[in-house]
Amino acid sequence: MQLLHMIQNSGRFRPFFLMRSLSILWIALGFLPRMDAQNPNAEPLDWFSFRRQVINSHPAAVQANLRLDQARAYLMKARGGFDPKAYAEVYGKNFNGKEYFNYGEAGIKIPSWMGLEFKGAYNQASGIYLDPESTLPADGQVSAGITWRLGQGLLFDERRADLAQARIGLRAAEAERDLILNNLLLDAMKAYWTWVIAENQLRVYEEALRQAQLRLDAIRESVVQGDKPAIDTTETLLQVQTRQLDVNFARLERQNAALELANYWWTDINTTLSPALLPPAPRLDPLLPPGLLPDAVRTDLRLQALASHPELRGYEAKLQNLSVERRLKNEWRKPSLDLNYYLLGNGWTFFPTPYPGEGIGVVTNNTKYGLSFSYPILNRKARGDYQLAQIKVRDTELALSQKKRAIEMKFNQYLNELDNYAGQIVLFAGMTTNYRSLLDAELAKFELGESSVFLVNTREQRWLDAQIKYQKLVGEYQKANVALLWSAGTLAN
Repeated sequence: MQLLHMIQNSGRFRPFFLMRSLSILWIALGFLPRMDAQNPNAEPLDWFSFRRQVINSHPAAVQANLRLDQARAYLMKARGGFDPKAYAEVYGKNFNGKEYFNYGEAGIKIPSWMGLEFKGAYNQASGIYLDPESTLPADGQVSAGITWRLGQGLLFDERRADLAQARIGLRAAEAERDLILNNLLLDAMKAYWTWVIAENQLRVYEEALRQAQLRLDAIRESVVQGDKPAIDTTETLLQVQTRQLDVNFARLERQNAALELANYWWTDINTTLSPALLPPAPRLDPLLPPGLLPDAVRTDLRLQALASHPELRGYEAKLQNLSVERRLKNEWRKPSLDLNYYLLGNGWTFFPTPYPGEGIGVVTNNTKYGLSFSYPILNRKARGDYQLAQIKVRDTELALSQKKRAIEMKFNQYLNELDNYAGQIVLFAGMTTNYRSLLDAELAKFELGESSVFLVNTREQRWLDAQIKYQKLVGEYQKANVALLWSAGTLAN
């Protein structure tokens, strides 16, 4: 277009050279590959249909959903820390025909929530060289008992921390998925509305070319009849060629926009839609916004942005995860105090015949127990880990505050853009109508012989420019509208 304006505004070019230059450029652009074959009977591709296609088929959207599957797998893994565990082991020694010893044990361990683990087992032992403490009744021995962490791990431990963090991880994965979709749809939106603007502008230029060609045919007829001078044919032909250049440039922009748009339209995991198969774009003319967003809608969007934006939810999940880590570090500042208690049976029988005069004294006599205690004198490692955890929590809290402010600022910026575009669209709609009125009046005067082809072309050019600007403003308004939802984090909702 700059070359065209230079040619039109330069007095050094004669009409013949100008026409020849334009003809060469016209022919060159006419050989551009055509990718605009569309089904005229197809329904226009609206934004919501395109958005649904992106969410359902784009690889990035599919990957975003895999985040949830991964988080669910981690949650299952963490829950596995509380699964009962069956076990069995046998070992022995035979030498020179003698059975030195033969030990066997089988049982089950059942962890619980409060740092308490239940254990039931059956043991057998035989041989001529058994350790005295390993000697068991002839029928073996059943045992049942507990292992209880009364210090570190009583209120919180690794298994409970893993489970809590896995649950938080599921919420973090949901936030990450929504964030990926939110950003993906923003990029897809830009491609979509760029394509819509380009196709609508191409329609305007094609209609202008059609009108210029009709005018050329009419003037040629008038020249033949002697009603118009022959020079009007040259100027009108120049206008037709200029319009053809506009059409070719607009077609090139539409083709490139269609390529970009098709990049977001996946038909399967390996294939995108051919640009030639895209439905037609909707017309921008009837999309004039009714006015500014109501205050209730603004308030609701702003509250959603500050309460449930995916980035904020991600930070909140990270903060909760660090809080779990801090709680676990705090638990390690306590002393270690572990209790083991097992009730021993005779064979498969608990509580055999009581000892004379002892009643149920078997509860204290037929037992095995242990108690262990430890505590570092200065305990600097645990205290240092706890302080580091506190610092991480504080750092994340500050980052969360900054992110809230950034999101609110971005939301206000897009809201200002939306209001500005709404006002400009109303203004340019009126200007376009007025330019059309001036053109119609100039055409009427031309028919009466009171005007010239130059004035008609000038009026038509201004009307054409107003249409192009108007459509671009409507497209930019739609972009700002979708970007406002993106800034609120609700584009994927």
